[in-house]
Amino acid sequence: MNDASKILFNIIHKNKIECKFTIIEIGALQVAEEKEPFYELLEHFPNSKIIGFEIDEKVCDELYLKAPRGVEYYSHALGEKNEKKKLYNTEHPMSTSLYKPNEKLIRLYNNLQFNYLKSETETNTITLDTFVDKYNIDDIDFIKIDVQGAELDIFKGGKNVLKNVVKIICEVEFVPMYESQPLFGDVCSFLKQYDLMFNKFIDFGGRTLKPLVPNEGLNAISQFMWSDAVFIRHIENIQSLSDDKLLKLSLLSAIYNSIDLAYFCLLIYDKRNSSNIAKDWINPKHGKD
Repeated sequence: MNDASKILFNIIHKNKIECKFTIIEIGALQVAEEKEPFYELLEHFPNSKIIGFEIDEKVCDELYLKAPRGVEYYSHALGEKNEKKKLYNTEHPMSTSLYKPNEKLIRLYNNLQFNYLKSETETNTITLDTFVDKYNIDDIDFIKIDVQGAELDIFKGGKNVLKNVVKIICEVEFVPMYESQPLFGDVCSFLKQYDLMFNKFIDFGGRTLKPLVPNEGLNAISQFMWSDAVFIRHIENIQSLSDDKLLKLSLLSAIYNSIDLAYFCLLIYDKRNSSNIAKDWINPKHGKD
């Protein structure tokens, strides 16, 4: 967690403001052992919960055994409809998808063999809206999603959920690594319909064409292929958010180093509530007794 978010969390607690986050993480298997930044919200707001989805039942069970308080995992495959779908298992489980790997393309690039098709099976998909209704989940504040090309399908199956989300971090592709998959522009166009605007990218992934291997190694980037795209409630309409949602967007933005957005939300909150959270945050000495 960065210093700015730590200071903000302390100010929120000092003002005795309660926040209860409900977060969805779709594609919970991670390469790095370090948890996503939003997991730290559980330490500061213990009534919050994180609901994770990982299609591999064995991996899901392993995640559940290690899960801290407030985290639940489900092995459901989310999709656009409640239906049976073909599942394309790849050489590395993290690349498994509801879309078939586009091997004609990815075989042209270095070090993408983890995306090669290994086998095909079937799975039953459930929509996000169906899941939320079935388990009586409160409205969702934040979604982190990485499902190898099927992100837009899941959004289409979660239209009701999208109405209340304040922030999304979604893996997007710029080239079709999977056959007929939606790309970044498609995701942007759809989320725009739900008052969610593109904010920024977090990191980029890509590769170089074979047969040349650059001095930087097999994972050097010449062709940008994927990134995590951040979407937020449209900046022109943030005024319409409730106080609770304003604070949540501010805290999430602070965690992900969008300090200007966090401050912008706090100013609106302060004006409504005659508080000084924004001022105390930017000038910590002001908030000291």
